[in-house]
Amino acid sequence: MPPRLPRLTLFTGGKECGLCEANLVAIRHTHPFEIKLWNIREPPTDAKEEEVHKWRRAYQYEIPVLHVDGQRALKNNITQEDLRRVLDEWRAKNAEGKD
Repeated sequence: MPPRLPRLTLFTGGKECGLCEANLVAIRHTHPFEIKLWNIREPPTDAKEEEVHKWRRAYQYEIPVLHVDGQRALKNNITQEDLRRVLDEWRAKNAEGKD
């Protein structure tokens, strides 16, 4: 069975977060992950209304915000170095046999 990948959610405000998305793409080949992009201004069409309000209220002034496995890990200026550090920490914590 292949190892589980970290599940990332990137909360954005739209196109102005292109740098965050570019940083994610840049490190994906060395640090694989699953990702869901969530634009708080134009949320996914399948999102529940209470979820939409929750994330909009929580992050409207802090975007971008990155969750790893449902937990907030980074916010505001998210660099490649920040992403690598968080993903390395996740990998160490979730190494085979430690789940």
